[in-house]
Amino acid sequence: MENVEIKDLKILIVDSNTFIAKTLYSILEAFGVRKIMLCNTLEQAEKKYYNSEIDCIFVDFMMEDKSGLEFIKTIRTKESSKNDQDLPIILDTGVTDLKTIVKARDAGVTEVIGKPFSPDQVLLKLNNAINNKRDFINSGEFTGPNRRRQRKHITDWEGESDRRGSAGNIQEK
Repeated sequence: MENVEIKDLKILIVDSNTFIAKTLYSILEAFGVRKIMLCNTLEQAEKKYYNSEIDCIFVDFMMEDKSGLEFIKTIRTKESSKNDQDLPIILDTGVTDLKTIVKARDAGVTEVIGKPFSPDQVLLKLNNAINNKRDFINSGEFTGPNRRRQRKHITDWEGESDRRGSAGNIQEK
């Protein structure tokens, strides 16, 4: 699959914090993204999701009195004529403890980015969500990207330290 150009994406930002939303908007705009929509409520975001074609969503963990995770679960479980259920979703959050990350993963989040974030982090997460997609799972218990990330062609065990290829070739001395 050919890499998708960042500038060609249609991105929805869902965040009730105007400063964060505008910061993310500016970062994406600086990277050349031309089609960016902003929503400051989950209700607005759900309308956009069902009525506009979107390539990726950035959503805040906590909005109003609701969790952005509920919005993500809705996207993952209710079909839309405009968007696929496997749409990349990046959760932006100031809460990055293990419990929150596990909840996000189990809700069907594609990537998580912690606040405050840098432009480089935004680009990395966006590129990974768009151009390094994981298989999408739709079972009775879970709907979302495969929770196990496969790092194709990337390994910490290269060269003489790479035991994977030699495990069956152990020679006695």
